[in-house]
Amino acid sequence: MKNAIRTKHNLDFKVCDDPMGNGVMRYMVGTCNGQYEFMPFAIAIISIVNDSPGNGHLDDVFEWFEYAAKRDKKPLMIMEFFNQRFKQHCILKRGFMPVPGTNNVVKFFL
Repeated sequence: MKNAIRTKHNLDFKVCDDPMGNGVMRYMVGTCNGQYEFMPFAIAIISIVNDSPGNGHLDDVFEWFEYAAKRDKKPLMIMEFFNQRFKQHCILKRGFMPVPGTNNVVKFFL
């Protein structure tokens, strides 16, 4: 199947069902992988693991998820940060906003 977009590093978005089920999906983009869920009100990134930080593949992850959020006219959320430096990076460098009363961030698209 042909990709819907071409990312910075021309990386495919690979996906499969998560073994835990409940609508959660697993993804892989280059050296990054994790879990996400299409929710009625948003696309929620549950986890992001980058096995080779610094290679730019995280940019491609965000390109894919932002494409899907714009296509579906939904906000993009990242859920429950363990790494507060990464949360600050998402807020200061990637245009996300903190969700009050949670440890989540959200980005809206017009």
